[in-house]
Amino acid sequence: AVKVIMKLLEMVEGNSEFVQSTTKKLAPPLVTLLSAEPEIQYVALRNINLIVQKRIEILRQEMKVFFVKYNDPIYVKLEKLDIMIRLTSHQNIGQVLAELKEYAKEVDVDFVRKSVRAIGRCAIKVESAAEKCVNTLKDLILTKVNYVVQEAIVVIKDIFRKYPNRYEAIISTLCENLDTLDEPEARASMIWIVGEYAERIDNADDLLESFLDGFADENTQVQLQ
Repeated sequence: AVKVIMKLLEMVEGNSEFVQSTTKKLAPPLVTLLSAEPEIQYVALRNINLIVQKRIEILRQEMKVFFVKYNDPIYVKLEKLDIMIRLTSHQNIGQVLAELKEYAKEVDVDFVRKSVRAIGRCAIKVESAAEKCVNTLKDLILTKVNYVVQEAIVVIKDIFRKYPNRYEAIISTLCENLDTLDEPEARASMIWIVGEYAERIDNADDLLESFLDGFADENTQVQLQ
């Protein structure tokens, strides 16, 4: 029914009062579905994800209903996470970051990794909050949880690419964790960061040399970087 209404709204003039009042009425029935059993929630979330891509204003004010619950199945958690990022704006970024930081401390490794990546997506989506996102990532790196550190380094590389020559203060923290990196994507990201900001890193040549010692054994992704 919601899909039919959305199709009809495409035929109505852009920002008319009718469109605004109709979109307001669409949120409650969609939100109600999220209190059903997980299988129904998942189907609802998949459709909500598509709806948000088309008309974000329908659920812009409903961020809290997409916050993850501790007993949600992983497939529901990941879908909620994706919708949260789509609904993120400069108005709710503080709330979203606080949630993501908590998710990054959970026990499910896959979900933790996705949560760390989500922080990076927030930084790239909401430029005014990029510094907050970088500080959140720094806090997570300081936890010294290996897979969190590695995921955070990959994410920070993406942030550096989007916002060059900003947030360099975190580089020293990244370099301190160089010896703990054992995943190809994290190692490749660290090489890129060291190479890109070599003039700001006192021992950049020594850091890169540490990768050369085992060059032949490195993953192709790391060798190419």
